Amino acid sequence: MNRYRSDIDGLRAIAILPVVLFHTGFSSFSGGYVGVDVFFVISGFLITSSLNNDFRAQTYSIAAFYERRIRRIMPALFAMLLLTFLVGALMLLPLDMVDLGTSMWGACLFVSNLTFWSLSGDYFGLPSERQPLLHTWSLAVEEQFYIFFPVLLAILHRFMRDRSITKLLAVLFVLSLALSIYASVRSPVANFYLLPTRAWELLAGSLVASGLRGPTSRRIAEIEGAFALFLLIVPIFAYGPNTPFPGISAVPPVLGAALIIHSGLGDSMSSAGRLLAHPLLRFVGLISYSLYLWHWPIIVYTRYGLLDVNLAQKFAIVAASVGAATLSWRYVERPFRRTGAVMGRQTLFIITSSVLAVLSIAGFLVARHGWEGRFPVAVVRAADKSTFQGPHRECGLAYDRKRTVETLCVLGAPGVKPNFVVIGDSHGDAAAPAVFDAARAVGQAGYQITATGYRPLLGFEKVGEQSKYRYLNRLTVHVLDGHPEINSIIIPIYWRQAVTIDGYLSSDGRRVASSSSVELGLRTLIMRYPKRRFLLIASSANSPLFGANAATRARLFHYHNFAPTVPIQNFRAMEASYRGVLDRLGNLPNVQVASYASKLCDARACYGLINGNLAYTDDNHLSYYASRLLIPTYKQFLMRAAQKKAGGQRTSKVDSESR
Repeated sequence: MNRYRSDIDGLRAIAILPVVLFHTGFSSFSGGYVGVDVFFVISGFLITSSLNNDFRAQTYSIAAFYERRIRRIMPALFAMLLLTFLVGALMLLPLDMVDLGTSMWGACLFVSNLTFWSLSGDYFGLPSERQPLLHTWSLAVEEQFYIFFPVLLAILHRFMRDRSITKLLAVLFVLSLALSIYASVRSPVANFYLLPTRAWELLAGSLVASGLRGPTSRRIAEIEGAFALFLLIVPIFAYGPNTPFPGISAVPPVLGAALIIHSGLGDSMSSAGRLLAHPLLRFVGLISYSLYLWHWPIIVYTRYGLLDVNLAQKFAIVAASVGAATLSWRYVERPFRRTGAVMGRQTLFIITSSVLAVLSIAGFLVARHGWEGRFPVAVVRAADKSTFQGPHRECGLAYDRKRTVETLCVLGAPGVKPNFVVIGDSHGDAAAPAVFDAARAVGQAGYQITATGYRPLLGFEKVGEQSKYRYLNRLTVHVLDGHPEINSIIIPIYWRQAVTIDGYLSSDGRRVASSSSVELGLRTLIMRYPKRRFLLIASSANSPLFGANAATRARLFHYHNFAPTVPIQNFRAMEASYRGVLDRLGNLPNVQVASYASKLCDARACYGLINGNLAYTDDNHLSYYASRLLIPTYKQFLMRAAQKKAGGQRTSKVDSESR
């Protein structure tokens, strides 16, 4: 296929515009991320078409293929990486510069998807406002595909006919899609970032390019084009951060993109194709690669410097992104794209290798220490959340350190047998120092079982962290079953994330609604130990303006009246997602509920600063100062639980003697 497809340039526009608007923060485009999947389909189609033409003309050359890829991808990418690094050197705090160095190294070697996957978060959970190269994960997926696919296709063309090749590609498509559907339940983070679960999207384009005939009539082309636009547009507005993705949810946009491309294979262009071929959409499509490269660093650095952006500034970000993309396309992309236009093949490879090496080394060196010498020591310390976390943080990570009953931390009053346990996720880790301070004051000691993302939900496992949940649930039961002297359990967890973001599997492998899983799992734990007292701790608000990093940026960029807040109505709306679960559990006879919101919020707002002190270490974790605000509650709870236990023992003794 050699003819120019103006509708495909328009399809690129349909792909990039929702991505940019979603990333910029226009909430109506909550599913704008599906544009990346549309790009994958387009890439698979164009690359396969180009390779098939080479094979049929017997002009295939792996060197020529990679030369085209280098001319297409590298110049604009290098320009973006270099400028992102220079701006980062001026703006980014050391820990953020470490992240930039790591991700720059990953971007240069096209392993960004592996880099961000290894952070054990997710695309929506990462501190994305401080990751200017987060978007390069999709480029890494494409380039990894391009490493293997041309070689595979060359081998297949040597030994198989076109129809057999198409059938084999269809098999690979089905296998990858099936793996993606399976991983969307079992390992959603890997599913999002890794090539094996994304390959089917590129292969969808490859299948259209590998022997599929165009529509046999104008009417079929019209129906196909209209249905394709429906499949493309609806997810952009209907999907959101909580939509399991990719997997089944990715089928509509992928199918829509494939149908648009297929509808244009016939002799006449459909109405959808003519719409996409509009000059304005075609222009946006032409600059779409540069727009994808530049929009995200512009968003990140704008938010980094301004801390937050209003509606006018969002529009300014979009305009600046389009302007930067236009310049990049005109003066970087186009001059390098034509073979021989700027330099010969050998020179191109040498320069590309050299730039890759320099940028990789720079990224590696920066990742070592974040170039701390750019700032005074006091600034470096103030920006580090560990400065505000308090003591005993080494007692977390119960799963990573494979804690056992014998190796769990025992904290509180020295020389006292533990009679309580703190169990929870990283919010439990943040609250634990204050709990043990309270225990020390009342002469008690306890165990700590905390790990990032862990909630003691008996009978349930978190999607993607099944092994962690099995291990820690087993440890929790062993501690409570094996130590009858334990009379109280304190459970501080990140409730909003637990019931709205994370997914869970029941013991028989079924996916269960998050709120139901949290309620049933905690209820099972509580009912298993009816004679123990439970204290459930609800967290307060969260905001990207909270924490050490934001406060330090406010100082650096001279925001003298920095006083971050979350309007109380926003917090109440967030709290509503878990309040019902918490209230129902709180009605159980051996359960008490407490909330940090009672100390960090009033009738107007929730506050990121209390009496001039940081209430949070980052956007959602409490500082040591704030965690201590509930010490009176912890002391009262621990003393009552101990008195109840002692009273029960005395009653049992009297009953025994009377018998």
